[in-house]
Amino acid sequence: MEQNKVFTTQELAEYLKLNEKTIIKMAQSGHLPGVKIGNQWRFHLKAIDNFLLKDLSEAPDEELDSVIKTEVDIIPLSRMTNHNLIELDSKAKDIDAVLEKLAKIAHTEGLTPSQEKLLSELKKREKFLSTAIGNGIAIPHPRHPSPDLFVESKIVILLSKNGIDCDSADKKPVHIFFMPCTSNEYTHIRLLAKIAKFFHMPGVIKKLLQAETKDEITQILLLFDREHMYAGNQI
Repeated sequence: MEQNKVFTTQELAEYLKLNEKTIIKMAQSGHLPGVKIGNQWRFHLKAIDNFLLKDLSEAPDEELDSVIKTEVDIIPLSRMTNHNLIELDSKAKDIDAVLEKLAKIAHTEGLTPSQEKLLSELKKREKFLSTAIGNGIAIPHPRHPSPDLFVESKIVILLSKNGIDCDSADKKPVHIFFMPCTSNEYTHIRLLAKIAKFFHMPGVIKKLLQAETKDEITQILLLFDREHMYAGNQI
């Protein structure tokens, strides 16, 4: 999809798999980047891609909830990862090495049919726009999730105590990488919103960086789910 693509409200609703009323509400509140021409909203693809990372991470919880919720279910983070999908204190020296490790983990654990294709798409996304959202956090992901890239919905987590330069807007090194693995936009958008809300939890960044075991990482995710009553739901 071309970078300068402009969406109508209906087209964006289909792209994000959200209700048109939700799109309009978020645009009117200023939390979704758009331009109103007459009585019609228009949305630029590049602005939307940026929103899905930085702006979404800064959106208030009630806006995130409107994205996360489906008609019957909500995505629980604690069921989206396991010990094999977590790397503590990675020795990667740069973003390319991080992406290579994330793709390798995803392939080893059967989440992607092609490590090479996934890595290529991850690098393309970083070149288009850094997935660093500030405060030492990055959410690497391909621009357009598909069954060719992921066959199961999970999160791969990588932590770097030394930090990685990822061209973050706040110029801070990134220590925490969460890679959402989903095969469609519907789940991808909701998982991004859920991850964004997770990082709103007071002290969560410090807790993650202080974790010495994978069990501790899992417990932090479980605590979030319990506090927000999401633990019993499935995608």
